[in-house]
Amino acid sequence: MPLSFILPNLLTWDGERPVIGGLERMAWALIDVATKTGYAVDVHQNGSSDWVRTVNGVTIQGHGLARMSLLAAMESIHHQTTQCVYLSIMQEPVSYRPQSLVVSHGVWWDIKGANVQSQFEACRMALQQAREVISVDYNFLNVIRAVFPELAEKLRVIPNFVDTDQFSPPATARLDPPTILFPRRIDPARGINLFLEAIGPLLADNDTVRVIMSVDQNNESYNTRFSAQLNTLPFARRIEVVSTPFDQMPQRYREADIVVIPSTYSEGTSLACLEAMASGCAVVATDVGGLTNLILPEFNGLLVPPRKEALHGALSKLLEDRDWRRQLGHQARMSALAFGRARWEVAWAEVLLRVYGPPAGRGKE
Repeated sequence: MPLSFILPNLLTWDGERPVIGGLERMAWALIDVATKTGYAVDVHQNGSSDWVRTVNGVTIQGHGLARMSLLAAMESIHHQTTQCVYLSIMQEPVSYRPQSLVVSHGVWWDIKGANVQSQFEACRMALQQAREVISVDYNFLNVIRAVFPELAEKLRVIPNFVDTDQFSPPATARLDPPTILFPRRIDPARGINLFLEAIGPLLADNDTVRVIMSVDQNNESYNTRFSAQLNTLPFARRIEVVSTPFDQMPQRYREADIVVIPSTYSEGTSLACLEAMASGCAVVATDVGGLTNLILPEFNGLLVPPRKEALHGALSKLLEDRDWRRQLGHQARMSALAFGRARWEVAWAEVLLRVYGPPAGRGKE
């Protein structure tokens, strides 16, 4: 039987398009590690109906029961699988197989109005039932140690990765006028509203800075709200909004002087932040979730509260000092080398072998 990866959506509910996001990129990378290690793999996810697709040689099965109930969908998945890797803690209490791995992508309930107790219960069930929980950041580990200290021993942290060969600084120094890049999804959690609030006054103060928003437009309602908000800005015509294919993102980072990662909640060790660091950019990030594991203030970037005044102030200071931007970018690149993909792959291969044993036909090692 294959090693079955379970997550909300690797493809859209109808199975017709890939979903773009950090969890999904991490999922494909982990599937690649499992395949290289020798496991046969398949994927199970939510579906608008029951369907099966093959992508990159991997069978992906959509479960239509998810339209009615997550619990019903999980029962259907468990009926068809034996060894499971849960690529996300479910945001409501469900049952997990006892000899399994669960991945946490960070605290997701750090927003006003969240049902914190319900989310704690979801985490408790995952920690109690799974053999191990792997977190991508230390913020989640610290929260669990404070709330469920007796369960924290089941947690291990493997931060996200960056390909430091693919994402690298430009061969020559960046030239003025400086470019600010926002490389994020159109999603309130990723700080798009905060960015627009801070960038308007910045454009009013500086008539040479270039602003690029490279965005993934996954959610139609978010897209509509973004367009409406953008159109209210007096300097909207000076903001370039683009959708950049992933294979072109390394060049996009090389052309940027400053990269802004203004998450407001639900953040782990951001892949975009790591890619910007590896590219030698001066990074301005908010002190939210796992971003505090990546940015050491005024050493390899700037870390600010998720408030427009703080974000505007940090950007203004960086725009005024090219040498400081370059120094932060150099230190960011050096820091990113500790998050290389090869090291990440070795760590995850060790976890898979420890939890699930050697793949069929490989024999004991």
